[in-house]
Amino acid sequence: MLLISFVVKTKDFTQGLSVFAQRTAQLIKKGKSMFDWNDLRFFLELHRSGRLLTAAKRLHTTHSTVARHIESIERHLGTPLFVQNAHGYELTPAGQTLLKHAEAMENVALRAQEDITQSFNPLGKIRLGVTEGIGIAFITPRIGELFRRYPGLEVELVAVPRFVSILNREAEISVHLERPNADLLITRKLTDYHLALYASADYLATAAPLRSREDLAQHRWIGYVDDLLFSQELLMLNSFCRSPVVAFRSTSVLAQQEAACIGLGIAVLPVYMAAQDPRLVRVLPDETIQRSYWISTRRELHKSVRLRVVWDFLLQLCADQQATLLAT
Repeated sequence: MLLISFVVKTKDFTQGLSVFAQRTAQLIKKGKSMFDWNDLRFFLELHRSGRLLTAAKRLHTTHSTVARHIESIERHLGTPLFVQNAHGYELTPAGQTLLKHAEAMENVALRAQEDITQSFNPLGKIRLGVTEGIGIAFITPRIGELFRRYPGLEVELVAVPRFVSILNREAEISVHLERPNADLLITRKLTDYHLALYASADYLATAAPLRSREDLAQHRWIGYVDDLLFSQELLMLNSFCRSPVVAFRSTSVLAQQEAACIGLGIAVLPVYMAAQDPRLVRVLPDETIQRSYWISTRRELHKSVRLRVVWDFLLQLCADQQATLLAT
């Protein structure tokens, strides 16, 4: 079955390439105009979002407008670029071929814009995608120095409890819990950091005694929603307790911190977050685990002045704050 599936897909892909190449050659030979280059913006956004309504929202237009631009390209090329299924819109073999060229054109346009704008304004806007903890509790309170150095800079901080995709243009710089595995990205370790156990004084006053790791099984826990985890690095409770009794779960580490503060149980929190909260008490101080943050960007953007300003600032910030990030 696997061999048959592979053969069919290979045949379909080859046929798609052939149709696309033949149609393009025919248009050129006949001297006919190609599709409007502006249509490629709609093509790329539908590919990245997978849905007409989402693409329309990101492009600040209507779903019918997006569909019309896609139909225009398909009509000029004489072949479908998308197929629709339960998961949304997916590229056909011809669409996959067009994607490579569309992204190359987009990158050239972005670099041209960068070169021109840098001639008049040395900085501009940069979007930084981060997970909640480091974005809200660590970077934001310390980012003022970046603006004092570069007053012409504008930063959009996308701090969400999920993976922010650079390849889908959700951000220009992204900080991850795991090292991304993509050839199109430049990635390096941003920093290691420690996590530890925290609870409120009120909870500890009424809960069972807590003197050693063995006592943890007698306590309530606060953790993530397992089936909604965006990274396996967030599976931490079992590092401390084999069978934890979880009373409260949330996809947000900030919500977990608040839950610990009101006495719902013990939470595993980054030390750089929880150590600054007077409502929390460190439990079993010798018990810690270490995780890492990774920073990445697209290769073609790494030469951008505004991107390098933010990139270098974050690396230096984390290097200067190792005592906070790796506190024991």
